[in-house]
Amino acid sequence: EFEQANEYKQMLFALKHIKDVSLLDEKIREYSQRSSKKRDRAYRIEAYDIAHISGKYTVGVMVVVEDGEPNKKEYRKFKIRIESEKSDDTLHLEEVLTRRFGHPEWQRPDLLVIDGGTAQKRRAEKTLKTLGLEIPIVSVVKDNRHKAKAILGNKEMIESYKRGILVANLESHRFAVAYHRELRDKIKKE
Repeated sequence: EFEQANEYKQMLFALKHIKDVSLLDEKIREYSQRSSKKRDRAYRIEAYDIAHISGKYTVGVMVVVEDGEPNKKEYRKFKIRIESEKSDDTLHLEEVLTRRFGHPEWQRPDLLVIDGGTAQKRRAEKTLKTLGLEIPIVSVVKDNRHKAKAILGNKEMIESYKRGILVANLESHRFAVAYHRELRDKIKKE
């Protein structure tokens, strides 16, 4: 019965998580719709995440949330090209950002959300500076259960767009894991 109880516990956790995300989505939509009426275009948040298993099959992703709504047609996948001796998320993040901003035809974001801590945030800031870009950056630090425990960056920006930041971060993680699995399974079949 312990196994069944654990299964129920996991299902309750998943349902609570889904409920939390749907409430966040609703609040973000309301806030963003009010703020976008004052702007001539949607407020664009781009979130980035890197996925790998012990440095293998490394991928990066970009997701887009505009006025609180994921814009899936704007999502992008990046197969990491840089070979490194070990897993180096900051190096891989730099590659993804450099490749992303190598596309001036893609709409410029109002805010970047990076998955990770101080090291990832600093590397993203350094990369944008090298590219001659000034875009606000925040990073989402996770706990051991992969839940957001802190957001690093400009306090006003975080307070104004906290819900959008969290949704974009969750969505980037989901998309990165899905792409990683897809690539890993494809390579294993070959």
